[in-house]
Formats: sequence, structure tokens, C-alpha cells
Amino acid sequence: MISLPRSPFFKLMLVVFVVLFITVYTLSSRPSFDKDYWSFRQQQEAEKDYKTRQQHQQEQYQQEQEHPRFPAEGSKERVPLSTFKVPDSLHLTHDVAIPHSLPHWTKADTDLLDTSMGYTLKTEMMRQDYRKDEDLTGHPERLNFAELSRAERIYKALWNHVYPIYQTLKGSDQNRERQLIEMAKTRPEVEFFLGLERRLYPWLHYGRRTSFSLHGTYKGRGLVFCAGNGQFEFLVTSIQAIRNRLKSQLPIQVFHMGEGDLSKPRQQYLKDMAAGIEVIDVTTILDNGFMQLGGWSIKPFAMLASNFEEVMFVDADAYFLQDPVVLFDDPGYMATGALFFFDRTLFPDQTRGSDWLKSILPIMSSFPPTSRMFNLLSAHEQESGVVLINKKTRFLGMLGTCKMNGKWERDLVSYTIFHGDKETFWSGFEMVQEPYAFMRNYGGVIGELRPDDSNAVCGAQLHEDHKGKPLWWNGGLYRNKNAGVNRYLTFDYWMTGGGHQEHRERYSRNKETMIQVLLDEGVQNSDELKLEPQDASWDFNESCLSGAKVNELTEREKTLANGYVGIDKIARGDGVTFHNGGTVDPRTHDWDAATA
Repeated sequence: MISLPRSPFFKLMLVVFVVLFITVYTLSSRPSFDKDYWSFRQQQEAEKDYKTRQQHQQEQYQQEQEHPRFPAEGSKERVPLSTFKVPDSLHLTHDVAIPHSLPHWTKADTDLLDTSMGYTLKTEMMRQDYRKDEDLTGHPERLNFAELSRAERIYKALWNHVYPIYQTLKGSDQNRERQLIEMAKTRPEVEFFLGLERRLYPWLHYGRRTSFSLHGTYKGRGLVFCAGNGQFEFLVTSIQAIRNRLKSQLPIQVFHMGEGDLSKPRQQYLKDMAAGIEVIDVTTILDNGFMQLGGWSIKPFAMLASNFEEVMFVDADAYFLQDPVVLFDDPGYMATGALFFFDRTLFPDQTRGSDWLKSILPIMSSFPPTSRMFNLLSAHEQESGVVLINKKTRFLGMLGTCKMNGKWERDLVSYTIFHGDKETFWSGFEMVQEPYAFMRNYGGVIGELRPDDSNAVCGAQLHEDHKGKPLWWNGGLYRNKNAGVNRYLTFDYWMTGGGHQEHRERYSRNKETMIQVLLDEGVQNSDELKLEPQDASWDFNESCLSGAKVNELTEREKTLANGYVGIDKIARGDGVTFHNGGTVDPRTHDWDAATA
């Protein structure tokens, strides 16, 4: 058996040894302990971060159910050019404007408004351009469209942010507007929205305090016309063509600018002429003190004021060969919510329109660079005789168009750049980056053969549907109203205006564009390009088109078009009676029997 020594000295040495052993062991084990400790702590932090990320992702997911996702500030991920998509097949029948996707309004934007920079931005953006009673004649510098474009895009983000808030409020529109104004005292982004709306669209605030209450009145679909005493006869013929000959049941609203524009006896005549016709003074809905309407400018404001959700504007001298209701099923309209038609290809090498648009639009949709205007092929792009807009989905584009037709905006700027209202529709949509579609065929012609050239057709401007069939024309029933040739046309033939080439980008008079085309195709000069047949060309003075196939109208189309002449003769007779101070009851006419 082994026994330990029992001397006091040995016991002391044993205690010292044990203490030293424990100390050395502890010191040698500390790095491993620290490692395990910090590993444990890091695991705790990781689990905490994971839970936080999970919660954030869940919140983000819920938000993205309502809005497309955009990268966080500071992220290397870029904002997508566009989240707007259409079927590939649509590009075969329409020219589609794919807009840039603009970021949504966020809490960070609201927080910015409370900073010095944000306050400055807000006050600058809400600065009124002019008072209702102010005359800006001779001062175009007061209107900066580049700055207006920026303001309208900020307004778009705010509108989409504030509208859901408005929808949660209770009561009538009037009560909800009061609640929103009260909310603006504590929510700077709501205050900013209301102030920016008053600045940009002051004509909206006429018996209402926000655009939301007007937006909420829209329902159904229908046709909108505008006419004064001078357009009365055209209007009667156009409406009777739709009601009496095409048997369209679409409701119709006729807008005017007061009794001085369209007399009361004429208003009553329109109401009695056919079923489903309403006559409305646009100045009772929108503030004419700011609009100061006249001529073409009433058109977009009438579309805005109409209570139709899906609105089709029709010129007083536009006539259909098909029931206009078919356009509400057009694939371009259904995909974008806005359908426009091309004008004729006229007056090349004009840079004024494209230069101005480039100067005011920092970003553009996919359409302008491909347009005839930007490629210097035509001074005109849109023909606004028929325009379709779904105001529930494209309300902000509608506002952008109206802005370009305000009194001083049109007199000092837009109408000096463009020929009236025509280009303000698509350019107004560009201001706020809203999508739209053009029917993919340029303005053609309907009428009769040219006496000295059987390969040319002369008459009014024709537009086809997306299947290439004649749909409607503009310019009335006379041979050439612009040249004062006021005899009735004989409607027998038509010719397309073109625009059907697969590679239209190869047709350009813009040198920079053509250089890019040559580089893309790997050729040295334009003579080496493989080109498709060119479009027909216009003799503008004679209103004749040649260079494409001459098509004969169907017997039904001939009967319709020439039958409208008989209706027009009745309308013109009644117009003379009104001009001489008399009155007429349209119900006394046999509209069915009216023939050329």
C-alpha cells in the first residue's frame, strides 16, 4: 500500500502545487473559453438579425402586394426601366409607349420634407405660376415646362400615396375632403400633395377640394363631343350617323362653353334628336377662370369633366364606318388604357417639336425615339379626331394632357410648338410617364380617284382598325375643306397611309439615328440597307395620296359613307334656320330616308 507523507512542509507544498495547477490550467484554457463565449454571442445576434430580417421581409411582401418593389436607397440594384408589360404580339398592330417606372412615395420621402432641403423643395414646387386674374401675355419665361414635368412626376407619386388614405376615410366626398385637409396639418406629405395639386391643376378645385371627388364620379363608357354654333351641323351629322345608321347604343355627351358658345335652341335640338344624348356646359364642372377655354382646348377638359370612366372623344366632323364601340375592345386600348391615332406623314425635317420635348423631358417612354417626329419624317404625329382614355387607370395622364391645354400653357408654349391640341395628348402622358398605344397605321385617305391619276385617292383622312379595315375618317364630307372645295365627296375608294414596315427604324432623316442603324446592321451606308416598300406620299394641297394600293370600299361602306351626305343636307338646312333666328324640331325629320 502506498501512503502520502504527513509532514507539514509536504502538505504546504501540495497546496501550492494544486493552486499553481489550477491557475495554469485556467490561463491555458481562456482562449478556448473566449472563443466559445463569443461564438455563442454571435449566434444569439445572428438569430436576432434573422428574426428582424424575417419580419422586415414579411412587411415588405405585404407592401409589394399593392406596389412593385423598388431597390432600397444605396443599393447597387438599379430601378427597373419599366415594370409595365404588354403581350409581344401587340407590337405587330400597335406602337406601344412603355414608360419608365417611377419610385413610389415612401416614409423616407416624407421625412425629407421636414429637413431644410425638403422644406425648400416643397415651397418651390407649390409656388403658383400665375393667379386666376393675371395676364401673362408676353411672358413665356413664367412657364418652365421642364420644372413642370418634374413637379407632375412628384405629384404622381403623391397621388398614388394619398389616394389609398382618402379611400379609408368615412362619409361623403365633402366630408372626406375635410378630413384630408385636417390631416394635412400633421402630415407634411398630405399638405405637399394638396398644395401641389392647387398649383398644377387649379381648374380642378371648383366646387371640390381635391381631384379624388371628381375621380370618384367616373363610371361606364361613352362618347364625348364638343361643339359650338359653328360646328353644329357637323355634329348633327356625326351623331345621326352613329345613332341612325350604325345603331350604336353608346351614351353621348356633348360639351360646350356656355350659351354664348352653343345656343339654347341648338342644345334642345341635340337632346331631342336621338336617345341617350346629354348636353353639358364644361364651365359648370371645371374653373374656366383658369382654363379660359377656346377652340381646340376644350377637348381634353371635356374628357376630364365627363362622368364616363372609359371615354372616347370624337371630333364633330369625324364619321365612323363601324360602331365605335369596337374600339373599347381594341387590344392596344385594353393593354394600356389609352389609344391614339397617327396623323398623316407631312412636312419632314422639322425639329422644333422634338427639340422642345427633349428639352423638357429628362426621361421618356420607349415611343418618342421611334416616332416620325423625332426621326424628322413628319412634323405631325397624332391625329386627335378620336381619342380613348380609361380615366380610372390613366387619370394622371389625362391631367398631364389638360395641363398642356390651360390658357397660358397653350398660348405661350404648347400651341406655339404644336398645331393645336393634337400632340398634347401623348406628350402630356410623357410628362407623367403613363403608358399609351398608337394604332399602327398612319393617316390614309377615303374618297374618290384623282381625275388625272387613277393610282391616287383624294378626300378626307382615313383611319384603320388594328386589322387594317377602314374604321373612321376625319375632315367632314367635302372634297377639300381646307382649300375651300366644298362639294360633297363620292366615297368609293381608300388607301392606307402606311407605317406597316417591320423595321421602321431604318426610315430616318435623323443622322445620329441612321448612323446607329448602319452600325447595328453592319453596313457602310444607307444604300446597302434592305428596305421594305415605302409609305404612300401626300399631295397636301390637293388632299390626295398615292404610292400604295388603291382599295375599293365594300358596298356596305359605300352605302354608309354616301348616306351620311343625305343626313348632312338636313343638318345644314336646319343650321341655316337657326342662323336666321328660327327653331327646328328634329323629330319631324325622316332621318332614315335621308340619302345622298
